[in-house]
Amino acid sequence: MTDYHIHIGQFNEKYYDPFAIFHIIERLSDKTKIKEIHYSSTSSCRDDVELSGIEEEINYAQSFNSKKIIIKPYLWFIPKYAEQNINVESATKAFDYCGIKIHPAGQIWDENNSIHLKALHQIFKWADNNKKYILIHCGAKNYDLPTRFENFFTEYTNAKIILAHSNPVSETAQMVNKYNNVFCDTACIQKESFDQLKKEINNTKKILFGSDFPVNNYFNKLLFNKKMSLSKEYTETCKIIKNLNYE
Repeated sequence: MTDYHIHIGQFNEKYYDPFAIFHIIERLSDKTKIKEIHYSSTSSCRDDVELSGIEEEINYAQSFNSKKIIIKPYLWFIPKYAEQNINVESATKAFDYCGIKIHPAGQIWDENNSIHLKALHQIFKWADNNKKYILIHCGAKNYDLPTRFENFFTEYTNAKIILAHSNPVSETAQMVNKYNNVFCDTACIQKESFDQLKKEINNTKKILFGSDFPVNNYFNKLLFNKKMSLSKEYTETCKIIKNLNYE
């Protein structure tokens, strides 16, 4: 099984060391059945972030040697990089990225800005040419609805789109059912929404497992006062796999 939504790096006041996160997932892999993870760095949200710093962090993360889990990075591409004339094709050459992440809630993407629009086309074209993933943060606001980038889904049909968080459910299901290349994940989804998602999506194999680990642990402590260890959190989150119709 693959966890398509893992994080490392700086998140608000906490720093999640890649080795610490990977060790937990590796140690629990026999129990959770997770054999591959796709991760991105939340350090990409720092105000002072530079691509070179993210590459140093990924280089360190990729030095983690495991015989039990496969570890693949996303490049979290932000508008700031485009404004610095960083080309997506060039930026993706540093590592064998499994895909690119975009986060329209964390960073402002403006399709009316020619620089941003050009970068978005570069992102989708790269994923299309290489049959890679694009992980898109989704939510209930106008700027991060699952339908936000629909015009790109139709143009770049070889890109494998993952609508992270499957939020809102109905809009997510609409996109997943409409496009062969669009999937969704379970990151931070509540049971009621997950049950609705399974009912509304025609092919439930297009629901991919994503944990949002360890960010889910951060918010469970902050918002719900759930004082659960990282190991326990990941174990509990992975139980959702049992409800997915995988062969």
